[in-house]
Amino acid sequence: MHPSNPSDQNQAISDAAEQVDFVRLLREHNETPETLYAKVTGDSFAEVLVPFKGNRCAHYSFGKNTNDDFILFRHGAVSELVTASDAATGEPRYAANKLFDVLQQWSNKEYAICVSPAGSEFKHQWLPEHNRTGTVFAVSQRLYMDEIEQSGWTADDDFRPVSSLRIEQRMLGIHPDDPSAPLAEIDCTTSIESSGVSVRSTVRWLRPVSVAAGYGMMFPIVGTFADKLMTGLGHRYDATATDGSRTYLLDHDRSLSYAYVHEPEGAHGEHETMIAMTVRDIASTFRYGQAGRSSADSLIFLEHRNVNIQKLYPKVYDHHTTQPGDVYEASGVYFIGERPAVAQL
Repeated sequence: MHPSNPSDQNQAISDAAEQVDFVRLLREHNETPETLYAKVTGDSFAEVLVPFKGNRCAHYSFGKNTNDDFILFRHGAVSELVTASDAATGEPRYAANKLFDVLQQWSNKEYAICVSPAGSEFKHQWLPEHNRTGTVFAVSQRLYMDEIEQSGWTADDDFRPVSSLRIEQRMLGIHPDDPSAPLAEIDCTTSIESSGVSVRSTVRWLRPVSVAAGYGMMFPIVGTFADKLMTGLGHRYDATATDGSRTYLLDHDRSLSYAYVHEPEGAHGEHETMIAMTVRDIASTFRYGQAGRSSADSLIFLEHRNVNIQKLYPKVYDHHTTQPGDVYEASGVYFIGERPAVAQL
């Protein structure tokens, strides 16, 4: 459902005009490649290389959960594109040499919602899978390369040149203790182009559902890369604590763009790299003006979980009961690229 308060929508538009969009900044600073490189690595698994400076690439991967069907935005790294000639045919062969990890592997990014049928005594479970409990199952899942639907997920030997890759999923959210009555219909579209990784998730609630907590457009970073988090409103936050504490952002729920940077020099250019996320339709993604969400001053926080991960959470649901027909939409874009000089702050 979209916010019912026009003032929230107007404020979001005003805020956006005054902010730094780190994804746009990276797009303007980095090369815009005509060719991407994609590789199916197994059943419901794929990787994409997006060059941003010479052979230096953003290396994104996508893959299905172990115990349910959701194909999630799994991982992000910086790699080098390696080109060689086939000994038999002379045709070019493309591979990747990974330099360092950036986005934390397997940590949910699109959405995570903790649910139970309203009025039941069932334990709340997470959509999608958490702690080996599957909850999201496919109605249909389609893979497109260059706008052409692929007939399957036959693994490739090498990366192949493409201009785009898209994964479209229609799924059902199911509580394991009440599997015959789905809780929600979930659509998720993930598009990878030279402009970054765009994600749009739509959750349509099919029955009254108790939501203990829910998050949309999360931003988990590998601990060895994390150093500082910057926001579109100009704030900087330390991202090095590892004690499980939280930093609640002074931006409250108004920053639409976020970026992590690595200040210390690294052997592979970590200090010259930025990973950004920009929220699209912030009023919808952050549920402006709607009941059952965290207060504005506690909605966005950076969790310093441990040495392996720092994770930005927008807590868009907080002890709420949805009704049939309610809709939650979350959307945004992620981009890994060379850090612009203007961001050396």
